[in-house]
Amino acid sequence: MVNYIEGSQHLNYQPDFSENKVYTFDYETTLLSGLPEKGLARAGIRIKSKVEISGIGPKLCLIRIHSIEAAEYNGAWPTSSFSRSLKLTQVLTGQLSYPIKFEYSNGHVGNVMAPDSVSEDGLNIYRGIMNVLELSIKKAQNSYSLQEAGIGGICNTTYAIQENKRANVVYVTKSKDLDSCEEKVQIVTGSAYTNPCKTCQQRNKNSRATATYNYKIKYTRSEAVITQADVEEIHQFAPFNEITGGNAIVEARQKLVLTDVQKQRAEVPSKEYQNRGSLQYQFGSELLQLPVHLFKIKDVENEIEESLQELVEATSDQLPNDAPAKALKLLHLFRAANEENYESVWKRFSSRPAYRRHILDIIPAVASHRALRFLRHKMERQELTSWEVTQTVLVALHSSTPTQDVMEEATLIVKKHCPRSSSVLGKVCHLSYASLCHKQCSSSDSCSECLQLLHGFAGEALSKSSTEEISLALKALGNVGHPASIKHIKKFLPGYAAGASDLPLRVHVTAVMALKNIGLKDPKMVQAITLEIFLNQKIHPRIRMLAAAVLLETKPGLPIVMTLADAVLREPSMQVASFIYSHLRALGRSTDPDLQVLGSACRMAVRALSPKFDRSGYQFSKVFRFSIFKESLMSGLAAKYLVLNDAGSLIPTVAMSQLRAHFLGRVADPLEVGITAEGLQEVFAKGYTPDRDWEADYDFKKILKTLSDWKAFSSDKPFASGYLKMFGQELFFGGIDKNAIQNALQAWYGSDEKIPSLRRIISSLQSGVGRQWTKALLSSEIRRIVPTCTGFPTETSFYYSSITKVAGNVQAQITPSPKSDFRLTELLNANIRLRSKTSLSMTKEVTFVMGINTHTVQAGLEARTKMSAHVPVNVVATIQMREKSIKIEIPPCKDETDVVTISSKTFAVTRNIGDLAASKMTPVLLPEAVPDIMKMSFNSDSASGETDNIEGRQSAEDVSSGNPFSSGLSSSKKEPFVQSVCFNASTFGVQVCIEKKSVHAAFIKNLPLYYLVGEHALRISLKPVPTEAPIEKIQVTIQAGDQAPTKMVRLVTFEDPEVQASSRKEAIKKVKKILADTDDQGTRKYRSSSSSASSASGSAESTTSSPSSSDSDDRASQGGTQINLKTGQSKAKGKKFYPFGGSGSSSSSGSSSSSSKSSSSSSSDSSSDSSSSDSSSSKSSSSSSKSSSHSSKSSSSSSSSKSSKSSSSSKSSSSSSKSSSSSSSKNSSSSSKNSSSSKSSSSSSKSNSSSSKSSSSKSSSSKYSSSSRSSRSSGTSSQSSSSSSKGSTRGSAGSSSSSKASGIKQNAKKQSKTTSFPLASAAEGERSVRQQKPKTQSSSSSSSSESTGASHWRSKSDQGAETKRVKSRVHSGSSHISTEWEYHLPKVYSLRFRSAHVHWHPDHKGSSSSSSSSSSSELGSNHGNSSSSSDSSSSSHHHHGENSAHNSRRSKRVSIHHHSHGSSLTRERNFLGDVIPPGITIVAQAVRSDSRNQGYQATAYVRSDAAKVDVQLVVVQLAETNWKACADAVILPLKAQARLRWGKECQDYRIEAVTTTGQLARKPAAQLKVQWGKLPSWIKKTSTEFMQYIPGAALVLGFSEVHQRNPSHEFIVRAAATSPRTIDTVIKAPEVTLYCQGFRLPFTLPLGPSPAYETRDITAWNLLPEIASQIAQEDQSTCEIRERDFKTFDRVSHSYSFNKSCNLVVVQDCTEYPKFIISTRKVDPQSFSREVHINTTSANITICPASNSSLLVAYNEERVLSHSGGSEYAKGNVKIYKNGKTVTVEVPELGLKKVTFDGVNLKVTVASWMRGKTCGVCGNNDREKENELLMPNHRLAHSCSAFVHSWVLLEETCSGGCKLQRSYVKLNRNPTIDGEASTCYSVDPVLKCMKDCTPSEKASVKVGFHCFPKETAVSLLEWQKSSDKKSASEDVVESVDADIDCTCTGSCS
Repeated sequence: MVNYIEGSQHLNYQPDFSENKVYTFDYETTLLSGLPEKGLARAGIRIKSKVEISGIGPKLCLIRIHSIEAAEYNGAWPTSSFSRSLKLTQVLTGQLSYPIKFEYSNGHVGNVMAPDSVSEDGLNIYRGIMNVLELSIKKAQNSYSLQEAGIGGICNTTYAIQENKRANVVYVTKSKDLDSCEEKVQIVTGSAYTNPCKTCQQRNKNSRATATYNYKIKYTRSEAVITQADVEEIHQFAPFNEITGGNAIVEARQKLVLTDVQKQRAEVPSKEYQNRGSLQYQFGSELLQLPVHLFKIKDVENEIEESLQELVEATSDQLPNDAPAKALKLLHLFRAANEENYESVWKRFSSRPAYRRHILDIIPAVASHRALRFLRHKMERQELTSWEVTQTVLVALHSSTPTQDVMEEATLIVKKHCPRSSSVLGKVCHLSYASLCHKQCSSSDSCSECLQLLHGFAGEALSKSSTEEISLALKALGNVGHPASIKHIKKFLPGYAAGASDLPLRVHVTAVMALKNIGLKDPKMVQAITLEIFLNQKIHPRIRMLAAAVLLETKPGLPIVMTLADAVLREPSMQVASFIYSHLRALGRSTDPDLQVLGSACRMAVRALSPKFDRSGYQFSKVFRFSIFKESLMSGLAAKYLVLNDAGSLIPTVAMSQLRAHFLGRVADPLEVGITAEGLQEVFAKGYTPDRDWEADYDFKKILKTLSDWKAFSSDKPFASGYLKMFGQELFFGGIDKNAIQNALQAWYGSDEKIPSLRRIISSLQSGVGRQWTKALLSSEIRRIVPTCTGFPTETSFYYSSITKVAGNVQAQITPSPKSDFRLTELLNANIRLRSKTSLSMTKEVTFVMGINTHTVQAGLEARTKMSAHVPVNVVATIQMREKSIKIEIPPCKDETDVVTISSKTFAVTRNIGDLAASKMTPVLLPEAVPDIMKMSFNSDSASGETDNIEGRQSAEDVSSGNPFSSGLSSSKKEPFVQSVCFNASTFGVQVCIEKKSVHAAFIKNLPLYYLVGEHALRISLKPVPTEAPIEKIQVTIQAGDQAPTKMVRLVTFEDPEVQASSRKEAIKKVKKILADTDDQGTRKYRSSSSSASSASGSAESTTSSPSSSDSDDRASQGGTQINLKTGQSKAKGKKFYPFGGSGSSSSSGSSSSSSKSSSSSSSDSSSDSSSSDSSSSKSSSSSSKSSSHSSKSSSSSSSSKSSKSSSSSKSSSSSSKSSSSSSSKNSSSSSKNSSSSKSSSSSSKSNSSSSKSSSSKSSSSKYSSSSRSSRSSGTSSQSSSSSSKGSTRGSAGSSSSSKASGIKQNAKKQSKTTSFPLASAAEGERSVRQQKPKTQSSSSSSSSESTGASHWRSKSDQGAETKRVKSRVHSGSSHISTEWEYHLPKVYSLRFRSAHVHWHPDHKGSSSSSSSSSSSELGSNHGNSSSSSDSSSSSHHHHGENSAHNSRRSKRVSIHHHSHGSSLTRERNFLGDVIPPGITIVAQAVRSDSRNQGYQATAYVRSDAAKVDVQLVVVQLAETNWKACADAVILPLKAQARLRWGKECQDYRIEAVTTTGQLARKPAAQLKVQWGKLPSWIKKTSTEFMQYIPGAALVLGFSEVHQRNPSHEFIVRAAATSPRTIDTVIKAPEVTLYCQGFRLPFTLPLGPSPAYETRDITAWNLLPEIASQIAQEDQSTCEIRERDFKTFDRVSHSYSFNKSCNLVVVQDCTEYPKFIISTRKVDPQSFSREVHINTTSANITICPASNSSLLVAYNEERVLSHSGGSEYAKGNVKIYKNGKTVTVEVPELGLKKVTFDGVNLKVTVASWMRGKTCGVCGNNDREKENELLMPNHRLAHSCSAFVHSWVLLEETCSGGCKLQRSYVKLNRNPTIDGEASTCYSVDPVLKCMKDCTPSEKASVKVGFHCFPKETAVSLLEWQKSSDKKSASEDVVESVDADIDCTCTGSCS
């Protein structure tokens, strides 16, 4: 025992294989891929075999594998089983037939030796077994960690050892973390252009892997042997969040069991063994193996040719779905081929265009050096066109992996075949090469060769100083993004290299942008450079802004961000400040995980900055950023938009937008686009002017010499350029310079002789062009391959390939045919006929693969998404430009066409090369497996037969109970999970069908990944619909202008439905009437009134379809809604039918007629008629009036739809109303104001109300009488007053008498459907029913004319607050009693909106009877305050209704009437088609073989005058039906309204919107109100679904929510401006009120004193042009020079007067070639009069005062406009006006919009394109207030006087009256600078008198001085001559005296 223990100290646990022994193991390995849930399919393989290992020498073993048995798994897990695969067994046996040798000692595997014939794949399977044998057992410890080598690299491994000493067994457990490895074996391709997001990867790893090994080791004294080993390895892939997003897994297992040990010597084959590396996995065939295909390649060349033919021939018109798969297969074959194959394929096919294109598309995607070499040979032999070279080089270099061979080939291509010019090929070639270089630099360290090439290119470009080449070289260096380039880029940065500042601005910009990619690798260095550029205020602001943008891209820390913020506080340029502020603020709001640190730093910085930058307007540079990041998907999207503006012009100089995506723990910038435009505004402003000699008549240079060091502003030539980047790599950039722009303008204006290409295009179009173009593209291939312990690799990869095809032919006939001197503008008068038969077809395939992929076996998950789109365009179009007509013909739909199909399926796939036919694809989710919980029934435990029956019935019922899509659309339940919807356009014989299928695994776990797994499909197709007669073609005709009426197929008329009533119906009416009479009034009250309603209103339904009165009554009572649909059109008796009338038409009929239960007890009928027809006989309630009113009813019904265009005809109808109503002439109706015999419509509307009171109070016993809503009465009234200002007599009678007699629920509903402006929904039905509480009539129909306009506002009380006012009539007369007391704190959502209309009071009866078109009545009536008493009466009802409101519901409802002035807008809107011809006609017609009309016709009418614009659009069917759709809009100065109605005679459905300007709590505000009546169900359904998202979206935008029951058919948005940058917003939707206070706007509102609209003639017509000119004016700038002060263009005022006799430059064009100079000088020192000189390139104009205080004008020194009074003079581009004492000069082409001068004050306005280009006393016009005092030498003056002095124009001699000169001065004291006494000289000259003159007046100016030490100082004379003055520093600033006036002796006196 003791011996044993002692011996155990020396025991050997390290397993070993003794020589001359053969150890036989049973080996089993499995590899499965799939989702970790039961019931989902998985795929994988299992290999069982015998493994023999024998020692064959010291530390050397031999391993042999035999009796292999392979099986595949493909099916639902875990229920399926492995199926044996003989063919795979054979393939593997072949691969593993040779034994191999390996070194093995102390548990470590050393080198591996094998014959060359053993493939790398086979060797890796061996390595999988040897990997099990790798053990590091330490004797002293039982638990330890170390880095251990293995098949996947050297990884972190932890051991735990347990020993069973009795059994001499050691149990070893080792675990490996395969993610933390020193030398991890893996290959990742295709992601070089993305960058890792470190913070995302810390939070969430997308892939993890781990392995655990369990060993049982038996030991004896001499040796230890592994008797059993189990390995389990798991790879997890989580595309989204690994916790909440779902994972896919690959599981690998190995089991090795010792079965036998034999003492015998193993035989070693005599083959040559080579060293093949170590235990680490070596990549083999999987690199070239595309995971989507597996096939045997016997003869590459033949197969390439076959599949090429398949691909080309398959692409007929429509590409087949599998085209991308075929292209991938072809790509795979090309990858397997060699150059000889390429050559022979090329020889055979290169002459056939379609084949040639495919070859040139696919070879570059092969991405190997062989492909590149092939392309290079083709270029050398010049077999490719330059366009082909460009695209092949682009694709080849971007898709290649940068191996050494590839880099050599690419370098050769660039050196030999890429021109260094700015040609397209040169740009593409260098930029793509740089991208390839970027990939090489990021994958390995040695990329010096390609960098050298590019650095050399940059150096050469600099020495040649060619801007184009420099830009290209810098952009290439930017693509590489390597820190080694920094020193080369610095040569081009201002402030770093000596010559850099002379380079153009464009080069500086490019150089700064080139640092962006470098910042990802070396942020510190880039931060240092960009910060230094930013802080240097001498550099151009644009470069500084871009430098700051690049700096912030490097994600700097808090100190740098605070440095930026601090610099902004002292920043003189508002552009830069605004840019940085908005950038910091945008980043501070970011949600991206990698910006969290930077975001918090930016928030700190923004707090340090003042909010004043926030108010900067849209003219300043800005950054906008939007980002969204979903934690559950760990992915996000961000968009950034940068606007850089130089001089504050409207058009920004640089705009860049960038898209950024986070996905899979990486960040990519998929797209970035930038556009730069300079000087374009000017080019377009001036049109086409060839460059002429600038020095035309006027020598500017001479004048400018007299200014001290005048420098022109550096102005780049007009230039527009843009660039495109994808994934951070610039693909292309280009620009158009001035010449290109002028050529374009010349092509448009001039003849095309100089532009033959245009001529060619037109002539080839005339002869017909037939083309076919196909493009195959493998857009991305991203792969990640890692080994598993089994020796098989597992791969996660993503492929995206697409094929696009455009085919077809186009032919054009142009008449008259173009002649040789043809101009483009002539096309505007030609007739063109185009025939086009083309088709665009596109298929895309996205494949995701996870599992094993080698060239022998593939097993794993495969998700494929296919998208295909096919758009056939088969059209004949005829365009007649001069006649303004277009005709388009399209053939009918004959076959079913799939326009878009998208399908996505996830499979478990197994394939092996031995038996391709047996490959198997199982859907991961079998549809049967998906439970439909809705259809499951509950089973009780009693197993009787009954339950089964119930179960069967139950599910059958459920199926039949309809499915979600059944809303009026055909939908099929044939297949489960399929939803299909068809939209039928049978008129044109076609239907659009959308079919959707979705089966996913989310029922197992509700995770994003599981939603994707399964099967999804979407199909949009066009199908023919059988029609009664075949359709030959579909024809669309559009005709505008005078000819529009000629193309109308059907006249548009609106039938008054009453006319349709036949005489038989009229008999029925009489019968009804008698019945109503005799019947007991109490019981018949309701029915009679409803029947009278239906007949009086002529409801199409009741009058035409009810033979008996009782029938109609029932209908009226039950189906009120139905009636109302049609009553919509009905008219009250004797009224003209107004299809476009406002709530007029419908509501009066509706409300008054069916609510006519009131009135006299003897006849419930007559009052209804009287009130509705306005033949107001409400006073005479005797039955005698009954018959007359009835007769009037019939007569009016017949007359109403006749040609009486004007107002209601029956206004004047007295009791004998028959005659008057039928004579419906304009006169009678208007005169009827006073002649109406009924007292109730006498001119005092008070009496009306009283009479109505009496009549209605009688009926108040009726249960319904009190339910009338005021809305209804207002409806009536608005209708009855057909012309908006007919006078205050009529309406109120009608409205008040009918007011309280209400219909029931339906009636109200009808009202809401048929009225057509804001009154609408007031009466929404259910409410009115609830409110039918008995109520005294009197309050509600109180005196209408008392209610003045203001009281109207009371109706708009808070819709939620319950108004408890009871004193009804007291308020109604008051002007406006505030209701604030109702709310303790007025919330913004309870404030009332006041519209900006003028109030007209009803007392002035004159105003209300003014003509309806006059804008006063139009405006006045808008308030519902009178212009017609109907309005006022309605408003009074509201008040009383509200004041005596019984409940809050009522007040809520009433408030809608707030806009009752809408009625005036729409009250008598005749159908314009009766008055004017249509402005445009559009007919869409299906031409049938039986030539009957079928289709639609739309006509549009426009009428406008100063007061309003009226637009109407009517759509009718060509067949004679009465379905119509009407859209109309009215635009008034402060208000606009639009409606859309459709259905029978446009009366079934409606939506309308009104926008008004006004005030909310005294702040300027605008309101949009949308209302609707009845709507089709699909609109309701969509909008309810949409409404669910509103609260969430509102919350995100910062709105607060209040729950209020708002009117259910109305939506209101109000916005009030609380400051120029903030608005308060209130949104009232039916269920909820949302409000937001202080909502920030991205631009500044033009607030300020609003112009008086009466004086400014703003009409509806010129509203938009006014707004546009307002904006343009805001962009022009004006400078004023007054007597003692001046105000610059940038609105900075200075007081200073330089009144002496020298000329002062007020403003001049400061560009290189000045176009104008304006100067002024004092004429007479005593008075303030001065003269003005305007010198332009075309003329010199002088304005000077004459003795009689008028102004003299000289044009080129000859007098013009000499006679007094107003006059004008024009010559060339100069216009001069004289008006009294004011002269105005305009030279718009030179940028001088307007110069006005009145003898003292001078005002200059320059065009917006002169921004930043002026100088002089008026400043440089760049919206920056800090740099106003800019002197001619571009230095800032130290004082206003120094500034003005610098712009004085001196004269060479003193004879001209200006006796000053400029001279430098010496400071009269010696300050101490740096501790030394110094002598100082001024840096800028000061005005001094000429010699022989003495100063008579001086002024103090502040000047900068440069100082020298006293001993070494130069003399003043030397200083004046030296040229250092310009760059000298200013050491001190002192005030000195300057002379401003002199007296002279001698020659000057």
